[in-house]
Amino acid sequence: MAKQQRLNPADVQRDLERFAAALKESEKIERAAKDKDRAAREQQQQRASEAQAHARSLGDATRDLERAVEAVRRAKQSGKGRAEADAAWKVAKAKLIELETGTAPAWAPKPVPEPEAGVDVEIEVEPEPEE
Repeated sequence: MAKQQRLNPADVQRDLERFAAALKESEKIERAAKDKDRAAREQQQQRASEAQAHARSLGDATRDLERAVEAVRRAKQSGKGRAEADAAWKVAKAKLIELETGTAPAWAPKPVPEPEAGVDVEIEVEPEPEE
């Protein structure tokens, strides 16, 4: 006949505590892995969203440049508004280059600062001398 082994309560308690600690550690590792996967998915979605926005911006800039080129052609043909058309072309071309390369070209026109909302802007214009 087999003898029944008696369990020491202290040993059982220690084993239960080790098992609980191992279970908690395993849950912690699983949570960390899930958090890491979620963060990676969110980052991937953010990059995809930024890429789509950049592609839209490139498309818009390309269309703006095409319109500016056409405006320069019309201005050359008509002989009117050439300076404005050239300036618009320069802005459109600089914007496209900046979107493609990440840096604005050295010759790009500087953006005109817009006045703050609620601030009155006064511009003094000197009259032209009469001859």
